[in-house]
Amino acid sequence: MKHNAPLGLPSLLESRITRKRQLVTGKVAVGGLPPKVFLWGLAVLIIGGVLYFWNAQAELEEQRRKLLTKQRATAQLLAPKLIPMRDAIESGVVELSKEAKPSVAPGVDWEKLFGSPGIYMRARLADAGDLEKLREVGGQSLRDGFSACLMRDLTAKLPVAGKECKQSNDCESGELCNEYEHCQRPSSPFNMRMLYRALHILSEKWENEVREAGTDYALIAYDRGLDSVTKVDLPVAIDVYQRAKYAIVVLDEDPPGGLPEPLADTSESESERVQRVPHFARIGVWELPSGRRLARVKAEAAGALRDVGTSKPLGGAQSQAARSRQANSCALALDFQSQVLPPEGGAASGGPGAQEQAQ
Repeated sequence: MKHNAPLGLPSLLESRITRKRQLVTGKVAVGGLPPKVFLWGLAVLIIGGVLYFWNAQAELEEQRRKLLTKQRATAQLLAPKLIPMRDAIESGVVELSKEAKPSVAPGVDWEKLFGSPGIYMRARLADAGDLEKLREVGGQSLRDGFSACLMRDLTAKLPVAGKECKQSNDCESGELCNEYEHCQRPSSPFNMRMLYRALHILSEKWENEVREAGTDYALIAYDRGLDSVTKVDLPVAIDVYQRAKYAIVVLDEDPPGGLPEPLADTSESESERVQRVPHFARIGVWELPSGRRLARVKAEAAGALRDVGTSKPLGGAQSQAARSRQANSCALALDFQSQVLPPEGGAASGGPGAQEQAQ
């Protein structure tokens, strides 16, 4: 008698037969889409990803190319007005770093000269032979006790006066965002920080940084920085440096015992460590724009601090170090004055605050 499959269950019977066949042959049938469809889909995803990457890189390179083109156009227009000034001052630094006899040009009205716009740079003698290091510390060279006791600008304001800022684009026309993040018009003596900051965007180092930038956000940041320097820093720097009548450079010699130990829990630079202890310094002054040397002397930075009305020093170690730097720097300015002023010139008056800082 013939055995028939139960009605209504043909699919179950077929499934049972298929499983028995797979057990016997060892082959498994894969249902759904054929394998070739998966392979083609994977290929499409890979090719699409590569095309997207190439397109993104092409856009990034185009953005980079436009930025470097803008930078080169700025360099061609403005670099000739600032680079000769930088090179002349750096040549003076190299000259001052070499051993030579002191000299003072006759007939110089020092009081009038130091009441005029000027350029000031200060660094360690040990850094003068390395141009890259010199430019690094030159970018940190600011006005200090030496400039305060020697030079004067009656229009100068407190460094924290003015609107707060993050970059010079935040300031009014003719103002720069200073080291204390306040908008101000530059006052004499003009420090080298302003010149090196303006020239940084024209340098090969800046170009290399742009070439290594890996994202469009980084390039946008460089573009904004370029705009800020181009529209504000460079024009102001050109104006003030072209008005300068002299350049003065101070090279601090390390004390005989070497650099003093750095203060704990501070970011005290090597230059600051030298300036807070007694030492000698070489000082050079050049007339601008002629470049004629007006003076080359060696003076001593050794000031004494005396707190009136107390037997204990005021402030902590960091405060005492700052006051020592000011006193030593002012003493250096007074020693310089005593060497360049003629005997019949009488006592030097110094800049604002000279007597206060010398006490």
